[in-house]
Amino acid sequence: MIKIQASVSKGWLNKHGGFVFPDQYYFDPFFRWEQDKRINRFVREQFPNYAIYNMEDNLIQAPYVNENQVLVGAIQPNMILAAILGAKFSFNEDKDSDVLGRPLENITHSDELPSLDSILEHPLIKDLENQIQKLKDSHPELKVIPPFFWDESGRATIHGVITTSLKLTGDNIMMTMLADPDLAHAIHQWIVDAYVILIRHFAALGNLTVTSVHVGECAGTMISSELYDEFVVPYISQLGDKLGTIRLHSCGISDHLIEPSSRIHNLKIIDTGSATSISGIRAIMGNDFEINVFPPLEVLLQGVPQSETIAWLDKTLSENQGGPLQIAYHLEPDYDVNNGLAIHNELEKRGLITNQRVY
Repeated sequence: MIKIQASVSKGWLNKHGGFVFPDQYYFDPFFRWEQDKRINRFVREQFPNYAIYNMEDNLIQAPYVNENQVLVGAIQPNMILAAILGAKFSFNEDKDSDVLGRPLENITHSDELPSLDSILEHPLIKDLENQIQKLKDSHPELKVIPPFFWDESGRATIHGVITTSLKLTGDNIMMTMLADPDLAHAIHQWIVDAYVILIRHFAALGNLTVTSVHVGECAGTMISSELYDEFVVPYISQLGDKLGTIRLHSCGISDHLIEPSSRIHNLKIIDTGSATSISGIRAIMGNDFEINVFPPLEVLLQGVPQSETIAWLDKTLSENQGGPLQIAYHLEPDYDVNNGLAIHNELEKRGLITNQRVY
C-alpha cells in the first residue's frame, strides 16, 4: 500500500499567504484555532485536489483531524522540557519557534537533575492545564487536543533522547557520552521518565488513550551505530514498553542506524529520508514492515528538474519491494511546489493513489 501526505511550513505560509505566528498563536488556543481555520481554507484553495495540509511537519495523521479540534500547548516537545528546566521560548512570526539557552549545558552530576515529582508543578504545565479546563468550560463543542498530541489518533509525539539531550545540554552531550557515560545515561533516563509523566498526564486531561509514540530522533544520525545502540535504543525501548508502538523518525542518511533501531521494543514504523536505503530497511525489517519516507531536499528545491524528483520516486518504489510505504514532505519557502506535486501526479498516473484530500 502506498500513501502520500504533505504539509506546509510556517515559512511557506508566511511567504505565500502572509500569515504570521506571534506568541499568542502558541499560548492562546482559541486564537490559534481561529487562525488555523483560515490557514486550512487557504491551503485547500491552493491545493484543492492534493493531500497537502496545514500541519506540523510529518506529525499529524489527516484521517484523525477535523476542524472542531483545538490544540493546546502545540509546541515542539523538547522545547517544553527545555522550558521546564529554565530555557526561554523564542517565537518567530515568520518561521518555526525555538528556545533560548541550554538549561543543562553545565551539568556535571545527575543530582543536578530536577525531581521528577516537580515537573507537573511547573508554572508552564499549570498554565496549560488551565487552558484545557477553560476551553472545556467555555467551548464544550470543541475537542481539546492536549500537549504532546496533534490529532485524535492517540499517537503522542516527542523528540528522541539524544535529540532532546542535545537541545538541553548543547554539544556537551557528545563528549559526555564518552567522558562520563553514567551521566549521559542519567540524563537520558530523566528525559524518558519526564516524557512518560507528561504524556500520561496530558492524555488523561484530554480524554485520549495513548496508542503509539512518534519519536523524533532527529540528531541520531550524528552519532555512531555503537553509541546509538548504547545511549538511544534502551530508552526508546522503554517508551515502547510503557506507552505503545513506536514510530521512529531520523533525519539525514540513517543507513548505519537501521540495524540497532531494529532492536527497539514495539517498533512499528521507521520514518526517514535523505536517501536512506529503503532496501536496507526492507532487508532487516521485512516486506510487511511500514516505512515512511520523505524525499531529500535536493529533489524539491527550486531549479531542480522534475525528472530528478521522478528518478528519486522510481528508486524508492523499486527498493520498497511492494511493502507498506508512506511518502511525506513539508513545503519550505525555497521548494518548488511543482516538484512536490509531481510525486502526487506520478503516483496517481501509475494507479497507486487517488489524488484527494481528507479535510
